[in-house]
Amino acid sequence: MPRTAKAATPAPKAKPLTERKRTPVRRKAPVAFDPAAHREEIAHAAYLNWLARGTEPANPEEDWFLAEQSVRAKYLG
Repeated sequence: MPRTAKAATPAPKAKPLTERKRTPVRRKAPVAFDPAAHREEIAHAAYLNWLARGTEPANPEEDWFLAEQSVRAKYLG
């Protein structure tokens, strides 16, 4: 017996953007950042800041502050 081809069913059309339901975006709750828990990572980042500056004498507190900000941004987004 010869096979007959079935009629292809058309794909359902996508709804316009105005008719689509918006799914709420779940965001992580902000977590308190504990610099003491990341002390070694901050110290390493401060050292890299010092090297990037060319090991010139400057303000080590500024290197530490910038390093703390960069590590904080890494974990808190």
